[in-house]
Parts: sequence; C-alpha cells; structure tokens
Amino acid sequence: MSAKTILNHYTRLLTLWPRDLLRPNLPFTRTIEHHGAPFGLKPLERSPQETAPKNATPVPAPTSPPNPAAEQAQVNALFSLLENRYSKKYPFSEGVLKPASAPEHYKRLMAEIERAPGKTWWQAKVDEWKGKIRWT
Repeated sequence: MSAKTILNHYTRLLTLWPRDLLRPNLPFTRTIEHHGAPFGLKPLERSPQETAPKNATPVPAPTSPPNPAAEQAQVNALFSLLENRYSKKYPFSEGVLKPASAPEHYKRLMAEIERAPGKTWWQAKVDEWKGKIRWT
C-alpha cells in the first residue's frame, strides 16, 4: 500500500466522518488529521466552534517515518466504525435498549443529546439543577 493511497483514504474519512454536535470543540477529525499528517494530509478548515481550547498543547508529529502497511490497519478500523460494521454484525436485543427497570431511559437520553447543542448556557444550567433535585 502506497503513502498516496493512505493519504486518499484519510482524506475520504475526513469528508465522510460525521460532525459531533454534542462536543463541537473536540471533533474526532483532529485525531484523523494527526494520523494522516505524516502522509501529507492537510487539516480541514475549522468552524468558530471547533477552535482549539486556549490551554491545549499541540501534539508533536511522530518522529519515525510512516509505515503504510501498519497504517492500513488503522484506516480499515476507522472505515469499519464509520460503516457501523460491528453494530450490524452484533445487533442489540430489545432488552438491552429497553430494560425492565426503565424502558424509556435510552429514548429520553437520545432526545436529550439531540437537544443539547441548541441549548443556551442558562438552559443547560437549569437542566443540571433539575437533575440534582429529586422530585418524589
């Protein structure tokens, strides 16, 4: 496998990888960019939300020359995650996502995760306080 092929795979992964709406300041694409940098991968343009935190220290580039054969396994693993290969191969049973003790738990959790990016700071704080108060 050539370095150019690895570069093309990493570039494709960057374009296909979904955005993390819950944590826009910590996108997984930064990790992909870091692994592809020795092969000549150029970082994506960042949106204002994706700027690096002020206290973040840059990760140094690897000093050893890139090994395309070893990197191919990394690329394959990323594509398998992107395609949900494991959730298709090992599907969940109904009981996992709807436990008898709280059958609506995961449904409410996913709804909260979908609402989270649109919340203001104040709404997030109010929800946090609501979570700490036990209503009987």
